[in-house]
Amino acid sequence: MKLWMFRALVLGAWLVGGGVRAAESPWKPLFDGKTQAGWEATPFAGAGEIEVRDGTLVLNQGILTGVHWTNEFPTVDYELSLEAQRVLGIDFFCGLTFPVGPDHLTLIVGGWGGSVVGLSNIDGDSANQNSTTQLERFESGRWYAVRLRVVSTNVSVWLDGRRIIDLDTRGKRLSLREGEIERSKPLGVASWSTTAALRNLGWRPIAAASASPASPADALPVETRAAMDRLVAGMLASRGGWDRLAELCDTFGARPSASPALESAVDWILARMRDDGLENVRGEPVVVPRWERGAESVEMLTPRRERLPMLGLGGSVGTPPEGIRAPVVVVTNFAELSQRAAEARGRIVVFDAPFTEYGQTVRFRTQGAIEAARAGAVASLIRSVADDSLRTPHTGVMRYEEGVPRIPHAALAPEDAGRIAREVARGRPVTLHLTMSASGRGTATNRNVVAEIRGRERPDEIVVLGGHIDSWDVGQGAQDDGGGCVAAWEALRWMKRLGLRPRRTVRCVLWTHEESGGRGALGYRDAHADELSRHVVALEADAGTFTPLGFGFTGSDAARARLAPVHAYLGERLGAGKADSRGVAADIAPLLERGVPVMSLQVDRTRYFRVHHTEADTVDKVDPEALARCSAAMAAMVYAIADLPEALPR
Repeated sequence: MKLWMFRALVLGAWLVGGGVRAAESPWKPLFDGKTQAGWEATPFAGAGEIEVRDGTLVLNQGILTGVHWTNEFPTVDYELSLEAQRVLGIDFFCGLTFPVGPDHLTLIVGGWGGSVVGLSNIDGDSANQNSTTQLERFESGRWYAVRLRVVSTNVSVWLDGRRIIDLDTRGKRLSLREGEIERSKPLGVASWSTTAALRNLGWRPIAAASASPASPADALPVETRAAMDRLVAGMLASRGGWDRLAELCDTFGARPSASPALESAVDWILARMRDDGLENVRGEPVVVPRWERGAESVEMLTPRRERLPMLGLGGSVGTPPEGIRAPVVVVTNFAELSQRAAEARGRIVVFDAPFTEYGQTVRFRTQGAIEAARAGAVASLIRSVADDSLRTPHTGVMRYEEGVPRIPHAALAPEDAGRIAREVARGRPVTLHLTMSASGRGTATNRNVVAEIRGRERPDEIVVLGGHIDSWDVGQGAQDDGGGCVAAWEALRWMKRLGLRPRRTVRCVLWTHEESGGRGALGYRDAHADELSRHVVALEADAGTFTPLGFGFTGSDAARARLAPVHAYLGERLGAGKADSRGVAADIAPLLERGVPVMSLQVDRTRYFRVHHTEADTVDKVDPEALARCSAAMAAMVYAIADLPEALPR
């Protein structure tokens, strides 16, 4: 048998077996479908009623409602399965607390507004912000099959037969979230503000095989793995990427679209790439709109006079030269604004919306001016989209809508938005004076940066990686997204330095105009339309260069299976083996629309939104080791894909 055939068989067995061979013990029921035998209602405050109905165990909507198992249950080497359904509500319908040796975890299915799946807590981080976090779309009234496996070194979770979590628990701190969920120990199921139905609950013991299974990383071709090893070893030992990022940031500062600073930075990058010996180095022109901030300020006039930190939002119109003086109305969401529209007329609307997650909270930035104008407001201000702040306002792009008046739109620091809300709640009216000279200034020509390592066998097949070289006009654009650009650039530089040339071409693209609308991404798509069918995958890093966790991938299941050995390798070498389906990012979304599979670097974003779009996004916030690990992970991933005997299937 050929070596590659043997490895394929080993990998297949590993994938089917989930990494641990389980003895096929019979399943033991935990629920008889008729009574609550073995289960007791968990005494949560505000819990709903527990009942058995039509062969299901129903947790009726309360605040936190649940049941816990009153008999003995193993702590390790077991599998547990159930089917769960969200009957009513929008939050988690399966909060499964279970033992992992001496510790406990909770599997959350459908939490944080309805879509989060993950384990709480891993190293103190909840299910919505750790390496197990997934986003899934759940339908009310549909049954979902959940299977859980716990062994001494691993916790795995399957959803409808698809493994979505594979957690190596060694060296990790496992715990429950603080609070009432502790009452679910040792085994319990709960729902939050949701009516949930459960059925077919069962468990079985398992026994690990006497011989450890082969690692899926062993399925990589020997030559490819050796090249990946060289890349990772060299890049982890180097500080060159951070030094280059520091020079970029310190020399050119912020790089907003259409600015001289951005064009000078592109000239510098192109010259350095040519010095590195990269191939086909070029700038590809893109016409972009020009928006300039100009002078701006906001002053609180009552209840006491004070100038407040602020940043106009990208694309906003300005105020009249004399500014706008008006009392404020404070709301926390669009529904409240609609209900209080009469109060908003002629006032400045302040959206004091607490940060939940970026995808939800950012709508007040993008749509706030539209909704405030519909209510008759003369201007709108938002609480900056951030989970932490040192009185640092955050900018970002905003939008207008045809037929709706265009009013000035800006961001306050979270501290000041909260303070205004408190003053109004005390019955002390707040009046603000807002001045903004922001305006559109026509168009300009920017460039996407392109450089390559040409493939040794199939140079017309292309693997793309990159980030966006533009930034906002504040800070230095170090985390967003200078670090992502340098991480991609370093991948090619090290391939060249080590004399590594994979089968296919590896192309670094640094897109322009991402922050203000994505003209660079569209320009790249259109300029390369005739070769998109030969784009194997496109990978983007645009979430900061903190400790890498893994990669999201959006593409076919067959391609995902081909990538399993690469994820396993990154898990072993860099602790970055996480794999999920969240591959799309702003600059590669147009390529996905044309059928190109896409990937995104995923990092620990705990500290990302502290500096995102602020004056604080400076190079000192980038850890040299974390940047090197991001670069190494990207280099290993794209080299492996570019060196595959056959291209990833679409």
